[in-house]
Amino acid sequence: MAPRPVVGPSRVREISPRETQRLAEVGVLSASLVHELRQPLFAARALAQLAHAAARPDQVAAHLDGVLGQLETLDVLLRGYSELARSPDRQPVAFDLWTAIRAALVILEHRARSAGVAVQVGGIGEVQVRAPVLAVQQVVVNLGQNAIDALAGRPDAALTITVLDGPVRVRIADNGPGLDADIRSRLFEPFRTTKEGGTGLGLMLSRDLARGFGGSLALVAGEMIGTVWEVVIPV
Repeated sequence: MAPRPVVGPSRVREISPRETQRLAEVGVLSASLVHELRQPLFAARALAQLAHAAARPDQVAAHLDGVLGQLETLDVLLRGYSELARSPDRQPVAFDLWTAIRAALVILEHRARSAGVAVQVGGIGEVQVRAPVLAVQQVVVNLGQNAIDALAGRPDAALTITVLDGPVRVRIADNGPGLDADIRSRLFEPFRTTKEGGTGLGLMLSRDLARGFGGSLALVAGEMIGTVWEVVIPV
């Protein structure tokens, strides 16, 4: 008769609420990273194909400039996520809200210029808020990119980012086609998107990031002409 194996004490331990939260954050950030990297990768590939097929040297140079711009966008995104990874607790800090908005504008600038979208900023001046800086920045980037994609090819396309108070919030508005009733009723469902090649994750991730730092994300106007989002941020 074969000896029975000795079963030692269980090594299974219960996962703490903090560890559960961290695992959830890792999942959200991983999905966000995939979502954000897809757009510039697709754009760079398309531009490289155009450069390969171009007949004139000036066309090749223009397409390669576009590729370089997309690669710069990838670099900025990866550096941003590296910063998040180096800050495991992602504790809220006090900072001027415009710090995050200016950083988001750097990321949005090339895509807006390529799509022919004018970007305008306004509202109150320096205002101290309390949140993870990169999380706020990422929400603004996600909403701004959605607006630029919706505006591409439209005459007089404009994206406006405004800082308001009472409560402190960032308003991201565009003069695009708006959202139909079906989309408005299912805004935060993953894989629900109007964009070709989109994943539908951007809004869901933005809402989760806003909730994570004690804020909120809401659609305040989205019918017929234009879409307006507001991100409330704790002070």
